[in-house]
Amino acid sequence: MTALHIFFIILLFVVMGIATISIVFGLPGTIIEFVSVLIFVLLTKAHYIGWYTVIVLAVLTIIAELGETLFGIKDARKAGVSRKAMTASILGAIAGSIVLAPFLLGIGAIIGAVLGAFAGAFAVSIIENKKAADALHKGWVSAIGRLKGTIFKGIIAIIMIIICAVEIL
Repeated sequence: MTALHIFFIILLFVVMGIATISIVFGLPGTIIEFVSVLIFVLLTKAHYIGWYTVIVLAVLTIIAELGETLFGIKDARKAGVSRKAMTASILGAIAGSIVLAPFLLGIGAIIGAVLGAFAGAFAVSIIENKKAADALHKGWVSAIGRLKGTIFKGIIAIIMIIICAVEIL
């Protein structure tokens, strides 16, 4: 193992760790992880991580991205949340996670994402329906769906890191 390869390995795990954290902010962390692994494999000529593992990570990336979206949409559709309210929920989650990220050692980003998802769906639902109880319910369902999706995607991102660590070791 050369010094350059050690540097690449350290860089890979730093990027993957940052990508995992970025999921909280609504960013495509698993895609970033996958691309970083792909670049690593190309740079090291598949010496540490094989192409079979790259395929497994690609599948996990697709599952994570689709799963996050589906968690957010599934419950919201059941509750009758409109497309506009779902869009507002996503935008609110991103804004909330950015605003509250500096608080509670980064945990504020998760709280901000949930509160932002709630606020976005609630605001649009109250404008559309004028019924506070209905808007509260739709906001709550959107917030919980966002939380479930973020947790699901985060777990897969951590699994991707573990797979790479096992493969390299």
